[in-house]
Amino acid sequence: MVKPVTIVMAYYMNPKTLLRHVAEWHGLADDLRANLRAIIVDDASPESPAVQVLTDLPQPFPIKLYRIEEDKRWNWIAARNVAMNETGEGWHLTTDIDHFVDEKLAHALIHGEHDPAKVYKFARREHTGDKIKPHSNSYFMTKAMYWKIGGHDENFSGFYGSDGDHRRRVARAAKVVMLPDELVRYEYVGDSSTTVYERKTSADSAHRQRVIAARRPGWKAKVLSFPYHEVTL
Repeated sequence: MVKPVTIVMAYYMNPKTLLRHVAEWHGLADDLRANLRAIIVDDASPESPAVQVLTDLPQPFPIKLYRIEEDKRWNWIAARNVAMNETGEGWHLTTDIDHFVDEKLAHALIHGEHDPAKVYKFARREHTGDKIKPHSNSYFMTKAMYWKIGGHDENFSGFYGSDGDHRRRVARAAKVVMLPDELVRYEYVGDSSTTVYERKTSADSAHRQRVIAARRPGWKAKVLSFPYHEVTL
């Protein structure tokens, strides 16, 4: 069974890493590229916006670019919601920009048998070859499943560390299956990781606890609360 797959990533001042992705996508076999597309959402990069990287750059397959208009700390949450709002139906790999899809993984996604009622996660290795634990925030699912889960809660926008809450929501909505297929991580290689903001601060933890404590029966995640626009390439 062959199916089209969309790669979804947030971007924040990662020009060298985005160029590496495009170069590696060009290197995939023709039959794989024919079934791939990507949606990149620029999280209001104040410098080196994604449009500077992608404009006039030959595309290995269709790439769509959107830009959030408010620069807010750790707002990949909204970026992912924007991408999944603007994409077509079907299967999507949602991951961070420091994770790469090699030919073996692309083949597994496109040709593998996957149940739309399930959510899939991946094994993982460093670009050096060392095996590492799976990423808590990389998923393979349909658009319908993403919105059945409810999207990412933008009440956490501006704060680090909402992966655990979202992971629990995913597990409540669907069976989660771990695949042996590997994502390849390039963390802290060049500009692949955001370093301008602190991580795991006490303020982050306190905010996360307040958001969860404020929920009442029937609550829904706050989504699509930031203005954005499509950028023509």
